[in-house]
Amino acid sequence: MSRVTVTGANGFIGSHIVWELLQRGHEVTALVGADVDDHLLAGLPVKVRDFDLRDRASVRSALDGAESVIHSAACYAFWKADPREVYRINVDGTRHVMDAARDLGVRKVVYTSSTATLSPIFRIPDDRDVPGDEEGVFDMRRFRGHYKMSKAMAEIVALRAAARGLPLVITHPTTVIGAGDCRPTPSGSMIQHYINGHMKVYVEMAQNVVDVRDVATGHVLALEKGPAGERYVLGGDNLSMRELLAILAELTGIPAPRIALPLPLLQVVGQVMEWIADTITHREPAATREAALHARDSRYVSIEKARRELGYAPRPARTVLADAVRFFASEGYCKPGAADRILRRPQLDAALHDASA
Repeated sequence: MSRVTVTGANGFIGSHIVWELLQRGHEVTALVGADVDDHLLAGLPVKVRDFDLRDRASVRSALDGAESVIHSAACYAFWKADPREVYRINVDGTRHVMDAARDLGVRKVVYTSSTATLSPIFRIPDDRDVPGDEEGVFDMRRFRGHYKMSKAMAEIVALRAAARGLPLVITHPTTVIGAGDCRPTPSGSMIQHYINGHMKVYVEMAQNVVDVRDVATGHVLALEKGPAGERYVLGGDNLSMRELLAILAELTGIPAPRIALPLPLLQVVGQVMEWIADTITHREPAATREAALHARDSRYVSIEKARRELGYAPRPARTVLADAVRFFASEGYCKPGAADRILRRPQLDAALHDASA
């Protein structure tokens, strides 16, 4: 058993990492930010510490006594009223964690990056049929938006700390969905919009969906088994958006949209809606330019390295989507009548039964 400190422990991925660590016998200190309550940690035998990722002294104090650290805290959003906040959290915050871990002699750090920082290796950079993997690097030829750029910058910070001797393993989650996505994230918003009948059109793109519990397990496996200096893609099944929507239609009984929105049009819509959000509503827009960039640059990925080296074994996509649908339908993310119809679907029940079998 080791003493593990988890940043962002009250968040979507972080809370599941905490639970998985406890299941595997580790002692956990949960670092929680003020922007999210800690109800996802209720009843768990953990030490809870408040901290501010943007404050170097706060991070150093919070990490005191840690044998190892899983740095999962991040700002995952495709729009912010003040985009600088994305960089303060993702880049400056990662620098604060890495510096404190090095100064305090932490034995190992697992850093949660993103597949947004990976592209296929440069011998064929424009071939979308080649899955991305751990050998990919961020393709800087095209602007990617604040979230993706901040994650690329944060990964450089982490790699620089590793070059200076910090024992570091990097994980790259794909499209993470599942229970506990309370905000929800951009990935969870896709499910929420679908079950509310709001998805009238779609954008064809490559998807790789993974259950948040599998991502949490992958982090703990990376902590326990991953050699320092390695990187692991934590994903599940590769699907086209059309294939994903067909599964959601089967599970929910809600017809999948048939009209594929041209990507240039989505970019225009995102630009207009962001202008409205920036100047009038000051609320998150339904479409963003970064979402269009995300669709434009989407690729399938390979998880074979994590399977081979960590024993990583994620759930199939149908199970992952069924669990996500159940969470959003049962937790008040759609109208009660629609939720009741979805939760009574025999197809949903069968998918959930297959998952528990």
